[in-house]
Amino acid sequence: MKFKYYFINLITTITCSCKSSYYHVAKFNSNAEVVKRGKIESVIFSKDANCFLYDFGELRFTPSVDDINMAEYILQRNIQSANTMHNQGDGCPLIHKNLKNYRRQYYGYIDSEGNKILYVNFLWAKYSIFDRLKGYHKDDSHAWKSERVIVLDGCSNYWSIEINLSQQKLQHMYINGSA
Repeated sequence: MKFKYYFINLITTITCSCKSSYYHVAKFNSNAEVVKRGKIESVIFSKDANCFLYDFGELRFTPSVDDINMAEYILQRNIQSANTMHNQGDGCPLIHKNLKNYRRQYYGYIDSEGNKILYVNFLWAKYSIFDRLKGYHKDDSHAWKSERVIVLDGCSNYWSIEINLSQQKLQHMYINGSA
């Protein structure tokens, strides 16, 4: 009986830990790597990818899968307290309850104090049949894997945040407006 309990516990632990970590799927192009966790695909952009961070003179780095997993750990632990609840509810997702339903775009940079920062862009990826009837749908093209997606409005379907890996904290959360 004990063996059966330990065996089931071991299988559950292995299964859950596999779904909770990102892993490499494919190199999309020379500046983008596709990673996956569960059913959600995300993309890591290299330090050489065309990016708005160049405009701010930031020193860039290419995030590793380990950086992404650390960032996700920090995000999971802190998002509920960091969430301002701005532009959420009334048909828009509650961010802290729906993290698993977003694609992510990851960009890495070093701030002026030497902190390793991930800028993460979140894109809603779970549309219901009612959403589809209204004309909303997941972008099945590959464009989101090659450049930063900018969406005007869309409420909490589209948002971004910076994750400070050095200080293990969230900063500069921005949630799109509602039209």
